[in-house]
Amino acid sequence: MCVRLPMVALGAAVLMSSAAQGQTAMTLADVLARARERAPQIVDARLALDEARGRLLGASLRAQTNPELDVQAGNRHGSNGRWTDVEVGVTQLLEPGARRSARVTGANAAIAEGTADIEETTRTVLRAAALAYYQSIHARERVEMLAAAQDVAASIYTAAERRFAAGDVALLDVNLARASWARVRAEREATEGRYAEALGDLKRLLDIETDLSVQGELTVPPDRELAADLGAAGQRPELRALEARVREAESDIQFGQSFGRPSYGVGVRYARESGDQVVLGGLTVTWPVFSRGLDVQAIGAARAARLRAELDVVRTRIQIDVRSAFDAYQRKAAAARILQADALPGLDQNEALSTRSFEVGQLG
Repeated sequence: MCVRLPMVALGAAVLMSSAAQGQTAMTLADVLARARERAPQIVDARLALDEARGRLLGASLRAQTNPELDVQAGNRHGSNGRWTDVEVGVTQLLEPGARRSARVTGANAAIAEGTADIEETTRTVLRAAALAYYQSIHARERVEMLAAAQDVAASIYTAAERRFAAGDVALLDVNLARASWARVRAEREATEGRYAEALGDLKRLLDIETDLSVQGELTVPPDRELAADLGAAGQRPELRALEARVREAESDIQFGQSFGRPSYGVGVRYARESGDQVVLGGLTVTWPVFSRGLDVQAIGAARAARLRAELDVVRTRIQIDVRSAFDAYQRKAAAARILQADALPGLDQNEALSTRSFEVGQLG
């Protein structure tokens, strides 16, 4: 087994190399870089941010309405004759400065939320891409291991038939050896299927239509620091997105409060009556007696309270998730190190010795 395994792995590598011609071969760094650039979810989040920037462009305008032009003309008949009277007026409505400030604050909060959404989407996609990459590596290495195991099982089956022909073992041993060989072949086929599924998931995440292969190997994971992981979790994009939504709701409250202040309009009017020309300036004041934006304030206050509560829940949930994941990570990494230190050394030698012992009749 110690000699056969490298030969099988070398043969599998040669086959994969020849089959990879015309394929896209990617390392983990390649996968993550491609995901940042081409993943459909990330591209969609970036386009959504452009919508928020468009909202800021409109909110920044000091005048939210266009000037109104009013033209009137008519004939006047009198004792002094007939005249054509004309009136032309231009009016521009203005709003309180607090209303524009609230709109700009809300638009900036929407941009901050969109930016955080891009980062959260990127984090989620990169995690999924890395997971699909490692699942592909795991399935590929397991296929290589099962190829070696299949070779061993075939050797044992051949030895069992030879010993049965010599009368050293019963037919039951031959059937068991054949069943073991079949199980290894079936497991290898199933693992090939899992390998294809993992590559399919990776191609879908990376928006790749051509054939894909992965480069790399599984290694024992390094140690991590809980304090650093908790600190990084406190800056998670989903938290910043919720904080931005809280600010946006607070801007709605300010926007509603601005309706409690008077609105103004200025204008100028030109008139010609009976041959006389008149120029007038005008001022319009909208006094907030009935409509004071109370509904907008109430909705904004309720939304802000709900989002603050949601933000507290998400912060707590992230801290719990990080601590639980850290504990599971440490234990699984310790298990991998134990296997590497105590189980792997001598494994190939023991398998080769067991196979040889069966062939010479020392083991059943």
